[in-house]
Amino acid sequence: MKRKINRNREINKLNDLFVRFLLGKNGNEKVLEDMVNAALRDFNFEEVKDLEIIDPYNLSENIDLKESIIDIKAKTKDNKTVIIEIQLCGNMDFLKRIFYYISKNIVNELKEGEDYKQLSGIISINLLNFNLDFGDEGKPHRCFKLIDTKNHNVDLDFIQMHVIEAKRFIEIIEKSTIDELKKNKLLTWMKFFTTKNLKSIEKELKEANPIMTKVIEEYKRFTSDDKLMRAYDARDAFLVGQKIMLDRERKEGIKEGMEKGIKRGIKKGIKEGKLEGIKERNYEIAKNLKKSGLDAKFISENTGLNIEEINKL
Repeated sequence: MKRKINRNREINKLNDLFVRFLLGKNGNEKVLEDMVNAALRDFNFEEVKDLEIIDPYNLSENIDLKESIIDIKAKTKDNKTVIIEIQLCGNMDFLKRIFYYISKNIVNELKEGEDYKQLSGIISINLLNFNLDFGDEGKPHRCFKLIDTKNHNVDLDFIQMHVIEAKRFIEIIEKSTIDELKKNKLLTWMKFFTTKNLKSIEKELKEANPIMTKVIEEYKRFTSDDKLMRAYDARDAFLVGQKIMLDRERKEGIKEGMEKGIKRGIKKGIKEGKLEGIKERNYEIAKNLKKSGLDAKFISENTGLNIEEINKL
């Protein structure tokens, strides 16, 4: 029996299957280009043009996908590689994964014996639906590059590693005016990805960023397709399962750490208690020896107290 499609249903727009459909499909190169340039413009970097999508989205290859892969890969006109990666849950270890993908692409780009001059730059854009802890106030969009540690104005423009934490944009978006959205296209993208009621902001998004007309059309096309939605549900269930497992491992790790900490604290307390007891006993001995008229040097040698401590008794 064919399932009835709920055309009013909202989906998680950061689901990697949907993002591949939206940004990695043939015919959607301009959509991808707009999103990439929105991120680059946020740091005043040179924008990209004429993106060519490598290994375009194909439902049959994605429908039974379980493991994570690079979500979208494209080439610029001047041969730079653009990598888009989506991650719904994780921790600081995710940065190692980003670095791994960048390194792997560099290696794959150059065949053995080829000139290093043929290596092109890599732009890695990572959309995260969780917050990383860098130990600061928390920035919604960061970019890491190879820089001179003494002079940050000097850098090697081989790689750009963008980390965009979608949840950190929510408060910013809520306070943004239509003029601010027009000036910063990245805000329109984050508003699209994080909204739970697309219909209520359609008009605003289209006014702020013309490409959103195409983006919203693609969203409606995806959510109206029975086969795509079945694939989405399967992928969503898998990703939710991953998140539950990660949360459980994190909680178990915290619990184990607390238990170990308590045990170490008890041992330390016992040890310190014993030491304090010994010190108090030595004070009493020192007092009695001092009353007996013995000199401070002798008392110090036999109690472990220093001369100054003994003179104060």
